[in-house]
Amino acid sequence: MSRTLAPVVVFAYNRPVHLQRTLDALAGCRLAADVRVVVFADGPRKPEAAAAVSEVRRVLEAEAGAGRFGAFEVHAAERNLGLANSIIGGVGRVIERDGRAIVLEDDLLVSEDFLAFMNDCLDFYADDPAVGAVSGFCPLQAMPPGFEGDVFLAMRNASQGWGTWKRVWEGVDWSASGKQRLDRNWAMRRAFNREGNDRYDRLRRQMAGKIDSWSVRFGLSLFLRGLGTVYPVVNRVGNTGYDGSGVHCGSGAPINERIAESDYSLQQVALDPAIQRAFHRTYSGSLRGRLAREALALWPALATRLGR
Repeated sequence: MSRTLAPVVVFAYNRPVHLQRTLDALAGCRLAADVRVVVFADGPRKPEAAAAVSEVRRVLEAEAGAGRFGAFEVHAAERNLGLANSIIGGVGRVIERDGRAIVLEDDLLVSEDFLAFMNDCLDFYADDPAVGAVSGFCPLQAMPPGFEGDVFLAMRNASQGWGTWKRVWEGVDWSASGKQRLDRNWAMRRAFNREGNDRYDRLRRQMAGKIDSWSVRFGLSLFLRGLGTVYPVVNRVGNTGYDGSGVHCGSGAPINERIAESDYSLQQVALDPAIQRAFHRTYSGSLRGRLAREALALWPALATRLGR
């Protein structure tokens, strides 16, 4: 019996050059000729974005006739849905049909073994009660001393080059009502921030309508259900979007831009406090920012004491 590969869901908006590079890298993967790629292309948010959006559609039309993948399917939105709604709706649509999905955005480059690694992980951890997602991205440029293995578990989800299953996705509360549990429990907020103290602040801003993030809501759902994400030791996903072209990334340097392929073996994973500390250092930012976010994380408890 031939192996059934997870479909790859790609989200695109108004960056035709970035998208072409993403598709070229994906087509260079082993297994690319057998995989089904489903692209969700968003509509223009502003009139001035219409030309770039049209160019993205031309890139997708050319790719549809190139025959580089097992199948190539495009869903082009007439109006702008925004990244969060696009991902929630698009991933949900594909997972409902296929039971699992691998997700990329239009500014990501992947290694040649990315599809093999992701499908192996989706098979190996499909029924693991501790795992809610897998990723080809590694944010750590060096592993903690003494760490052995090719993969590790973290309670922070990945938003680039990731995959999950229907058993996980269908249980996500996109209203993020579980934030109330964190608001009432300082220890829970502290645990949520253990792998980066930006997390509760991002969740707070999401609920205040200041950002529109699918990832922090997905991450909250995983956390409240005790589900972690499996990461590789060798990074297989690079981000080209930190050049000011993206809506969400802005400008700057990616966390880890070195991508490679390597031999790997998969095994059952458990949380490692040294890795959690490394994640915290990687994502918590400057001292000033850390202190400000720590104060914000304390505020719900203080407000309760003061009766506000």
